[in-house]
Amino acid sequence: MRYRFGTLQQSLFAYYSAVFIIFSLIVAGLLYAFLASDIRNRSEEQQRQLGVSIVGNLDQEVVKMNNFSMNIVYSNLVKEHFSHYLAPAEGNEQALSNDPTLYKDTTTLIDVILAIISSSNTAKQANIYDVNGKMLGAGAFNGQRSVNLKERPWYQETWERSGWRVIRLLEGGALPMPTGEGKSDQPYISLTRVYKDGNYVSQGVVEILQSATDLFQHLNELQASNEDLRIYVMDERNTLLYPLTSAKSGSRMDHSEVMDVIVHRAFPSETMQEVTDPLMKSKQMMTYMTSQETGWTVVVMQSKQSLFANLNRLALMFIGATLATLMLILILSYLISKRVTLPLHRLQRIIQKTGENDLVTNPDSGQLLFKLEHPGSIREMDELNDTFIRLNQQLVQSFQDRLAMKSQETEARLLALQSQMNPHFLYNNITNISIMAEEGMNEQIVAFCANIASMLRYISTPGKNGVPLSQELDYCERYLECMKIRFEDDLHYEFHIPEEMKYIQVPMLMVQPLLENAMKYGLGDTPPWKLNITGELDAVQQTWQIHVEDNGPGMEPEALAKIMHYIEQSQEWERMPDLEINGMGLKNIWVRLKLWYGTAAHMQITNKPSGGVQITIGGSIRKEHD
Repeated sequence: MRYRFGTLQQSLFAYYSAVFIIFSLIVAGLLYAFLASDIRNRSEEQQRQLGVSIVGNLDQEVVKMNNFSMNIVYSNLVKEHFSHYLAPAEGNEQALSNDPTLYKDTTTLIDVILAIISSSNTAKQANIYDVNGKMLGAGAFNGQRSVNLKERPWYQETWERSGWRVIRLLEGGALPMPTGEGKSDQPYISLTRVYKDGNYVSQGVVEILQSATDLFQHLNELQASNEDLRIYVMDERNTLLYPLTSAKSGSRMDHSEVMDVIVHRAFPSETMQEVTDPLMKSKQMMTYMTSQETGWTVVVMQSKQSLFANLNRLALMFIGATLATLMLILILSYLISKRVTLPLHRLQRIIQKTGENDLVTNPDSGQLLFKLEHPGSIREMDELNDTFIRLNQQLVQSFQDRLAMKSQETEARLLALQSQMNPHFLYNNITNISIMAEEGMNEQIVAFCANIASMLRYISTPGKNGVPLSQELDYCERYLECMKIRFEDDLHYEFHIPEEMKYIQVPMLMVQPLLENAMKYGLGDTPPWKLNITGELDAVQQTWQIHVEDNGPGMEPEALAKIMHYIEQSQEWERMPDLEINGMGLKNIWVRLKLWYGTAAHMQITNKPSGGVQITIGGSIRKEHD
């Protein structure tokens, strides 16, 4: 249902406000979407670059360890002295002190390894193992030991990979003492690979140890500078390398639930996605990337609230700016609408003060003026003012002519409607005579024609001022006598009209069409058919009513609703409605009632509960005479 505004000012205010508000919201929405997308892209790129930086830093540290191991593996000097070092029999732990040559080879190996460590600072410890478990260490521990090589955590994988590096996270307690410096809780990153001689025969294992704290120092610094930043590092086996579970940061943190979220990631790498942190139960933005150098996966997680803090501030700024803009738009729309409609309000007040009596009796009515407060400020208002003055003068000149023509027009409409009814009557009765002639009803035709002759004299009499109700009822009785001749005992009718009603003036041919309508549509069932015509007179209200009832099947609901809708919607017509002969009876009667009685006209059609239709017409009491 369309809403209708009460005033022009309300309409203009609503339309101006709607246009400006929609335009402002579209612009603000597009601008916010662009800035928000830019901030999101920047945040995603920032997190991705942070992950790339971390991966690069770790790759650099691991590459140093790898190069260190390669320098040992491919060093000719190491190969030469290592072969001599392997010469003593297994378990001869006194060989080093008893054999000066072996002692020299051992110390030379240690010096070479220490020189590499000191030049690059890439590792805390370097160990060389032969196949029998003899270990030579350099770095934090310098010397040799005998160990069970097969018990080392990396042994099986290192030996299977036959020269490829193997990287593991080891606790200090898992290292041969004193290689681990006696700190069982100190984690180390171990890089191991098989050591081969010049003939590519496996001779042992080279192990490079670097403190995990030193390796991940850059990550610790990043997290220390940003409390909302969390970094995780996993190897190819999804073993958590960082954060270090032994780090002294208070109570030990359980990262198993976080690991489940990370391991079961279902989105592409280097793409930021929103996840729920199972530890903090908060929204986190996560990006992961895998190093091509080490195979490690680095996961960067940041609080969504902190990462998009700028976006939240931007949203608040936009909300505030939008509300302020909307308030300004409403104020401007009100001022504009008021400025446009103010002259119209003044003109409206002048027009409301001008009535029919003023146009007819006021000698100065043609001089009504409408002055704008600021002449020329709105050209259309000046033109409207001039048009109103000219229209007012024309109304004064034509009003008297209109009053003179109004009564003549009403009489012409009544005569035209009555002329529509006359051929309608003749058409129906000639049809009845034709039917009776076909059935050989000669005597009845004679009586029928006598009644028709009397009826024709009645309807040929001019009746622009109406006729007494008694004449209209006499016309109706002759019509029913004709129908009685036609239908004999199948038709019964009764008149119950108060005597005092017979002198009131009514429009000609007002009741008979109701009887004809009942004969045509209301007497379709099995005879006998009954018609009752009753009248009511209200001396106090000075009104009358006539009821025509039949015992037929009643009117179809659709047809009844249609005619009642026509009656309810009819007002003062600019011209007489176009009516056809077929089916025009009820509408014709209602039109003539409206033209004759105006607002006092009454017509009601109802289906009776017991069967049949009751049609009621009425109006005010008029006492005009021809």
